[in-house]
Amino acid sequence: MKNLFDKAFSLLIIIFFSWLYIIVGLVVLYNIGFPIFFKAKRVGKNNKVFEIYKFRTMNANTHIATNKSMQFLRKTNLDEFPQFFNVLLGQMSVVGPRPHDLDEDIFFESKIDNYNIRKSVKPGITGLSAIKGNRGGTEISFIKERVAYDLEYIKKQNFIYDIKIILKTIKTIFYPNH
Repeated sequence: MKNLFDKAFSLLIIIFFSWLYIIVGLVVLYNIGFPIFFKAKRVGKNNKVFEIYKFRTMNANTHIATNKSMQFLRKTNLDEFPQFFNVLLGQMSVVGPRPHDLDEDIFFESKIDNYNIRKSVKPGITGLSAIKGNRGGTEISFIKERVAYDLEYIKKQNFIYDIKIILKTIKTIFYPNH
C-alpha cells in the first residue's frame, strides 16, 4: 500500500507541479548555470547505494548557496523536488528517514547505536525528524537525535502517520518559522 501511495503521490506532484520544476530550473540556470540538477550518492534501504536528485543550489567552487534565490530554494526544500523521481524509481519513499551520503553513513553507523535500523525502510523525501526541526547538520549529537526520530517513525509507521507527516511538511514549506 505504501509503495502504491508513494508512486501515485509522486506522479501527481510531478504532473501538477511541472510548472514549478520549470520555474525552479530556470532560476537555477539563471543564477548558477548548467547543470541544473545535482546528483549525489546516498545510502538507502538495506545499504543499497543510489543517486539522489536535487536542484543545484550551490556553486561548484564555493560549495555554498550563492545568493538569496538559492538560499530560498534550500530553506523551503524546493531544491529537493526532483526526489519525487527517486520515489518513482523505487529508491525512496515520500516519508521515511532522510538518506545520508556514503561516507557519512559509514561514520555514523560506527558511532551511533541502532543506526543501521533506519536502513530497514526506504529513505524519505520528508520524515519525522524533518518536521521536528532536525534537518541539516552532521554533528553526532544532531544525528543521534535524528536517528531517535527515525526509529520512532519506523515503530509507528502507517498510512495515517505518513499523511500527517506530509501535511506538516507542506505547512513547514509555507510557514517555515511556525
